[in-house]
Amino acid sequence: MQKVFHTRQFMAGNSPAVRIPVSMAFPKQTKLVVIREGNRIIVEPEVTSLASLPAQFAALRPLHTEERPEFVEAERAW
Repeated sequence: MQKVFHTRQFMAGNSPAVRIPVSMAFPKQTKLVVIREGNRIIVEPEVTSLASLPAQFAALRPLHTEERPEFVEAERAW
């Protein structure tokens, strides 16, 4: 079933904005994609796929030092 809500565009600072009801909102911190198709503006959640993995690994590269702490084996009382 499709939900319909009527609203108007307004300005939020220098950007056009649209207010939507809470019942139609995405969860907080959801990354969204906005697509313009002629007279339609489509807002949908960003889809992550395996194609994005190389970029995600590249973003982690500065955090990786390529050094590995030496493993120290502890004495065990078997």
